[in-house]
Amino acid sequence: MPDAQAPATLIALDWGTSSLRACLLDAAGAVLDRRESAHGIRALPEGGFPAAFAEAIQTWPEALPVLMSGMVGARSGWREAPYAETGPQGVGLANLAAALTDVSDLTGRPAWIVPGVSTRGPSGPDVMRGEETQIVGAGAVEGTLALPGTHSKWVELRAGRIAGFRTSMTGELYAALSRHTILADTLAPPADAAEDAAGFAEGLAAARALETPGDLLGAFFSIRARALFSELPPGRTGPFLSGLLIGAEIAANAPRDASPEAPVGLIANEALAARYAAALTAFGLPSRILPPDIAAAGLHAVARAARLTGDA
Repeated sequence: MPDAQAPATLIALDWGTSSLRACLLDAAGAVLDRRESAHGIRALPEGGFPAAFAEAIQTWPEALPVLMSGMVGARSGWREAPYAETGPQGVGLANLAAALTDVSDLTGRPAWIVPGVSTRGPSGPDVMRGEETQIVGAGAVEGTLALPGTHSKWVELRAGRIAGFRTSMTGELYAALSRHTILADTLAPPADAAEDAAGFAEGLAAARALETPGDLLGAFFSIRARALFSELPPGRTGPFLSGLLIGAEIAANAPRDASPEAPVGLIANEALAARYAAALTAFGLPSRILPPDIAAAGLHAVARAARLTGDA
């Protein structure tokens, strides 16, 4: 329950595709109370946003401002929040704070949505929603941040600004390959942590051995062929596919100049961050796992910069 000695100043909602996380924050950004539900935007019925919002913040002070980030601001969300474009100068905290979308008319109370961020690279445009708030919360100034997940982001920071980023559909591709292709009949869960680690390491090695990006397509089918000839034990097939995909992602996106002084920052849940840290180590690249509540810290920083909480 909230601490009576620390008055709440902000309600922060990290509202994504599959989940809704709500935090009650004090003036220093400390979490006084938190709630989480499965009311991500894909789980809501048509017109379900008001009810999910009301449930997430019920009993919390009605006068407090609410700041939201994530897919709630997507085209398929409650109201679309335009993207902030990186451009030559990048996108920083001040840019996000200046481009909030007011949704007070939808919520019946002071409420805003943080903009997403877009960038344009050699292969075309790329976008993020929600990750920009986590990046702000990380407080990093220079270097590379990796945000593994369904759609993994690799972000370049310069002078505290998002200078550019690339997205890899690693998590979604794993789900599709393991459930909806011929590999679905091949993959089996590992018997224990040792088998999981061994299969994952083999997959990483296979990714490092790829001579061209196109070889990845053949490497997928090789899992089935190796299993048929008993060259890959059933319990290693799933971890092997995971290692193959994550290894290919790292090969395509990780900076070659990462060092102990400038490691790759990892923002993810504990298990996924540990898996990526192990993968980066296999590639000879150092990393550091950033602490939890990154999204809440980022929303607090944006709210302060936008003077939503009465301070700056």
